Amino acid sequence: MKRTTFIFIIACVATLAIVACKNTQKKETVTEISPVQKAVDVNGLLSKAEQQINDTIVLKGIVTHTCSHSGRRCFIADSTGKLTIRVEAGGNIQAFNKELVNSEIVVTGILQEQRLSQEYIDNWEKELAKEEADGEKDEAHCNSEKNSILQMREWMKNNNKDFYAIYYVNGIDYDMVK
Repeated sequence: MKRTTFIFIIACVATLAIVACKNTQKKETVTEISPVQKAVDVNGLLSKAEQQINDTIVLKGIVTHTCSHSGRRCFIADSTGKLTIRVEAGGNIQAFNKELVNSEIVVTGILQEQRLSQEYIDNWEKELAKEEADGEKDEAHCNSEKNSILQMREWMKNNNKDFYAIYYVNGIDYDMVK
């Protein structure tokens, strides 16, 4: 009887060991996040752009324009079409095709900042006034530039800055959203 009990205990221990091994070998399920899922829109990017300069970002939006001469840049808009950001071709991007206009894309790239100084804006305004006085530019064009200068000055005042920040993306790669 002792021998039967001993064999029974060994069989139970072996069974428990096998079951325990099988339970610890469960496969971990890793859900990979696609670029589309981790992409931010133009509003989201611009709201935190100052903290993400020189960071790799993933941006999603509608292409509103591609450079017709070289295709080396495109503009991506938010859902309202009012805010846009420029994307420069680089990395795996040779050029942006004209057929991309009105398509939604996801771009991976490095966020960059270009600063227009107060002095630069002042000189631009003086040059514009001279061109307008000399009749070199039409009224509509001058009014558009004057409005841009006014908006830049308002932004600098509201943000307590002595420069106007222009954010853009040095593109690395992009994909069309299906």
